[in-house]
Parts: sequence; structure tokens; C-alpha cells
Amino acid sequence: MSSTPGAEPPRARNLLRALPRAIRQTRATSQRWAVRLTGAAGRRHTTRRVAIASALILAGGLTAGVAGIAAASGSGGSHPVTVDLAYSCRFPSAAYPVSAVATATFPASAAVGTPVAPAGLQLAITLPKQAVAYLRGLGAASVTATGSIGVTATSRGTPVSLFWPVQTAAAAALPDATSVTLDTAGTATPTAASATGTVTFTTAGLTLLLTPRTASDASTSPADVAASCATTTASRLASVSVTSATASASQTVRNTTKPAKKPPPKKNRFPKGCGDIKVHGYGEAVCGYIDGYSDVKKLYGATLIGPVLVNIDFAYRHVIKHGKLIAYSSGRIYDQADKGKPMFPPVRSTFLGFGFVPVTATLTLTELGPISIVSSSGITAPPYPITVTAKSRVAIAISDVTVNGQPLPVGAGCRPEHPSRLTLTGHGTNTSPPRGYTVPTGGPLSGFLTIPKFVHCGVAQNLDPLLTGSISGPGDFAKLTQGRLCGPSNPQDWTCPPPKPKPIR
Repeated sequence: MSSTPGAEPPRARNLLRALPRAIRQTRATSQRWAVRLTGAAGRRHTTRRVAIASALILAGGLTAGVAGIAAASGSGGSHPVTVDLAYSCRFPSAAYPVSAVATATFPASAAVGTPVAPAGLQLAITLPKQAVAYLRGLGAASVTATGSIGVTATSRGTPVSLFWPVQTAAAAALPDATSVTLDTAGTATPTAASATGTVTFTTAGLTLLLTPRTASDASTSPADVAASCATTTASRLASVSVTSATASASQTVRNTTKPAKKPPPKKNRFPKGCGDIKVHGYGEAVCGYIDGYSDVKKLYGATLIGPVLVNIDFAYRHVIKHGKLIAYSSGRIYDQADKGKPMFPPVRSTFLGFGFVPVTATLTLTELGPISIVSSSGITAPPYPITVTAKSRVAIAISDVTVNGQPLPVGAGCRPEHPSRLTLTGHGTNTSPPRGYTVPTGGPLSGFLTIPKFVHCGVAQNLDPLLTGSISGPGDFAKLTQGRLCGPSNPQDWTCPPPKPKPIR
């Protein structure tokens, strides 16, 4: 549950900790990476800080949006683009507003199967006087920078998260009590044009690794300063027309510095409660439906436990660990029929007790606390395998029980003595399009749970032993299917309204 989605793909606004050499490695392997990373300050040895960018999420991850990328560029002419960008950047001292101007030349059009990327990428980054004062307070007289600009490429509603590394060619002098502009340049990672239509490029996060130097060209302490930035307003860079291989490539790219026309409103675009979740860090509130089955091993059957809406704080944090991109998301069930309570709709099911006696009961599952969603994605070579693990605690209650058609008075408080821990796992690859399970695109998740012994069952007599003997125990298999996610704040990058999945048995 819950990208990455990774890296899974769309708009993972996240935090990373990594060693300085990871920055250099990302520049060397940028053509092979299809993830968006955002940086957060971390320590190396003493006080050395570093970050790499730019977000992916989740999801998810549990990735954003993460996808495989081909190398090359589009065809059919070119079109220069200049776009003003605005960020809020977290420096070790405080958060400051940072502006930037991006310039690049996008292909006017591309044929299906042709990778698309702009040429001549340049990013002029203006640090405000507060950030300059902080650097000068470290004893710095000049500064160089490496970093990464996050970009989301969206085609037919499917986002792909990219990061375009940039760096300065020379050190910039730090003035006293005023701002400074860092002129950086880089190479854009291409994305494959897999279908006719339009590929839209939109900015996401930005991460900078600043290296300040003293007037005598000595290192400051700390030697590096990381800044993790989120866009205050997402800006569209360009839209590239994608035609069939035999069609004319004369369509031109639109310079989207002008406001794009909003699509007409759709009825019921967002289901009730969609996105009703507290967002942390660089997460994004999204929603989707889950549906599926859970076995009751001793009763020789399975019960349907959906569909239900789940809200996800998608890809609020990322780290790089052991050569993998780890994305963190959290989720919460939202019962649309009962004031958004974190519970599945009650379901009435019939099983075979002792293999032949029909037992019918109403089952209620309530989520206790948030769902933890961790997406672990490979980042070194295709197909970028991803594993998503979702963990939660659920309280089980049964009521309205009949045995062979006759009521069994179990009482109002019949339940296992403590909640069950449910761990579900999904597997996929971050190819383009993603395969298997990713948090943003959904798919099957499966796992096992243990049902503890029952307590407080029975009105006229103690039925705890009966229910414990016929239901409780380990090895109850659960398989849930998650649908594609919808993001109310950026619906163009998600699937809205979210579809209800067909449960896989």
C-alpha cells in the first residue's frame, strides 16, 4: 500500500541522508536512474552534511513514482523555454525562500518510442541574503554548488519522477548583506515517449549541496551545507507532443510560462474523504481504494473485507541505505459510510465450522493507529525491483452469529483478547510503465495474520473456548488489492477519481 513510488512515482517530496560521494555517483549514473530524490541534512563523521534531490514518491512508494528511463532526445525541431521557479529551502540555520530561473531547449515533438529530454539545461539559483549571511558566518568568502532539480513527466495521466543533476562551473563570491546568484548547468534525464498524446514536464523539489570556502580557499566547518527545497508553486516547463512513428512531427512544444487552461470540472472527481490525512515533511495527501479477502483457516473459508477508501501521506521521507532508495509513507482507513472512522465496512460471511457446519457471522475490522508503508527500491540498474511492506494493527470483532441457522448469543463484546498485527507485502519493478505493485499504481499485497484467543464471548454461558478452538490461531492468509491513487491537490499527476480495484484471489 503506499509507491514509490517509490518511487514510485508521482511527486514524492522527501528527505534523504547520503554521503557526499553519492552526489558524485548520481551525476555519473543519472542516465540510469528514474527516481526523484530530495535531500535532508545528515552527518558524515562529525558535521559534514549532504543531500541529493529531487523527490517520488511513494506510491506507494509506498514513489512515489519511480520509473525506468531510456537515453536519447526527442525529434522534430526544438523550442527554448525560460521559467521562473520559487522554492522554500531548509538550511541548517532556518528555512529561506529561494528563487531560480530554468532555461532549456525542449524538442518540438517526438515519435512514440523516442526518449524525450531538453538540451542546454541551466538553472540560475538566487540565494537570499539570509542564506548568504549564514554562509559568511561560517567564514566563507565563496561557494560552489551541486544539486538536483526534481521534474515530473506526465503522459496520459501516468507520472514519471525524474531528477536532473546540476552544478556550478566556478565558485561564486559571497557579497556582504545581499543575495547571490549561482549559475548551474546540467544534463536532463530523458523519459520514454511510450504513447501518442502529450508529455508534460512540471517542476518538483530541488536539493543543493553548497561547498563554502574561506578567502584563503580553505574549508569551513562544516565543509558542506545541504539545503532541501520544496516548490512553493509547481511550474510547468513545457508540453511535448508525441506522435505515431509515421505521423508528422511538425507539432510544436508549448511554452507554458503562461497559465494553462484548467480542465472543466468533473462530477465526483474526488470521493468523499479523499486526502483527509495529516501530511508530514514533503508528503502528499492521496487516496485510493483497497479490496480483497482474508482467510479464516480453521473455518475453511475466506471473507471479503472491502472495498474501503484509504488515505495515504505519500512519500513524506526518503533515505538511501544499502544501495536502495527507501521511501516512507503512512496510511489511514476512511469509512465513507460512518463519518470517516478508521474501519472496514462490516461484512457478513458464512464459513464451515468443523468442515461441515455452516457458521454465519458479522465481522468488523478496525484499524488501530496509522498504517506504516515502507517502499524499498533498487536504484542501480533496470528493472529497478521494488518491495513495499505495509504494517498495521487491526481489532477484530464478531457479532450476530448463527450456527446452522440457529442464533448463537455471543454478546456485544465478543472479540480476540488483543489486536492482530497484519503485515502485507507487494512486489514490482520500476519500469515504464511500472509492473506488479507500486504505491501510486496499486496492485496485490499479501501476508498472514494470527487471530488471538477470544474473550468476553457468551451471554448465558462462556463461549470463549468454542470460538477460540474454531477460529483462533496463526496462518490466516490475507490478500488485498489496491487501486491507483488520486491526489486532490495535483489531480493531473494522479488517477482521479480513484478506481475501485477488482480483488485478486
